[in-house]
Amino acid sequence: MSQITVKPTNQRQPRLAHECAVGELFGRAPIYDAIFSCISPHTLVRIGRCCRAAYVASKDFSHRAYNIHRHLSRYLSEPLNFRSLQARTGTLIAGSNALQFLDRTFYPKSDMDLYVHPGHVREVLDYLVEREGYRFKPDSTQPQDYREIVSDEWDGTRIRDESLEDDELLLYYQIRGVESVLTIEKRGPDGLLKIQIIACETSPFDAIINFHSTCVMNFITFDAAYSLYPVATFEKRETLSVWRARPLHDLTVVIKYGERGFAWISTLPAGTSPRNSVFYPFTDRTVGDRYTWKLPLDTRGVALRPQMNPSSPIFQCDPVIYNGWALERVQHGMGTVYKAIKSSVFRYNYTTTNYKLNFKLWLFAIEQGFLSRILLQNNLLDKESWPWFDTEIASSWETFKDDFLSFIRRDST
Repeated sequence: MSQITVKPTNQRQPRLAHECAVGELFGRAPIYDAIFSCISPHTLVRIGRCCRAAYVASKDFSHRAYNIHRHLSRYLSEPLNFRSLQARTGTLIAGSNALQFLDRTFYPKSDMDLYVHPGHVREVLDYLVEREGYRFKPDSTQPQDYREIVSDEWDGTRIRDESLEDDELLLYYQIRGVESVLTIEKRGPDGLLKIQIIACETSPFDAIINFHSTCVMNFITFDAAYSLYPVATFEKRETLSVWRARPLHDLTVVIKYGERGFAWISTLPAGTSPRNSVFYPFTDRTVGDRYTWKLPLDTRGVALRPQMNPSSPIFQCDPVIYNGWALERVQHGMGTVYKAIKSSVFRYNYTTTNYKLNFKLWLFAIEQGFLSRILLQNNLLDKESWPWFDTEIASSWETFKDDFLSFIRRDST
């Protein structure tokens, strides 16, 4: 009997019927696009771990679904230049716009909210008016020219006010976290476009972490998008009310997010622990921790922050990544708790629940601040050359990341 010679091949052939089906399913973009567009971000990641074909398909879909330039192009003609502005100023996109981006959805009547650090508001406004063609739309209490509200001069050498409230745990959401809100508008192809610039008193993160509820605690930096409560927001479709000193009289917010598919939770029941809640209560949190969803963005072409002045070390990351907080039981519900790190030796302000980190930076700020102020008073240093030491925040953050002592007193729960 003659033998049949089989030509050897290095390509492995599918042995089971389902292997062929998987190849067909994840090998065609129109098919897996239709599937992936209907599932949550967490489910998308889990499917991507099934096999190599699913991984490649999920990455291809994510690259297109989370296209930040396409997302920004509704409001901005030059998204890349705007992201360079974000990198330079630490401006965050937050509110419903960030939620839409991460949720891969669209709210037709929504605007875009920009949260801006002290000293950068004029730069951001000038850019949007001069480069993007927006016009300032004052409210009844504001002058016609935004330059009368926002100065182009900011004195970062001034001693930052440490009021009694700042010396306590920040337990509630107050309007004091927002210095002013400025609205700009322009006509787009599909109608009126509106951007609100929120001038923050302390920092964008300080304002965002005290939003009305957790489903809007998301933000977009120049290099990543973040969700602080991703499982609750995108898997459970739940939002927890954050208690604040001013009662929430305006129920339109509750109704609005209810219509957008979120179940509103007023507080957590007694006995809730970090282990059984998607809101991770009674836990010291930091931006980018294991509970955070961080979605890296393509930064090719983005111009990073230049050296702030010759006396200051180069600091090019977004300052938001060096912030911490906790969700605790306060007054009549749940509230965000943290301590502010505010000093004129740092260009930006920060938050933390780490006692050791806070104490170390407090000592550094006293010593360095005293030295810099002596030099300034003796004309050995001018304000334009005032040194910023935000890199000290970064190095201390790494040092005390695993050496953590919370200043929050908790029960055994």
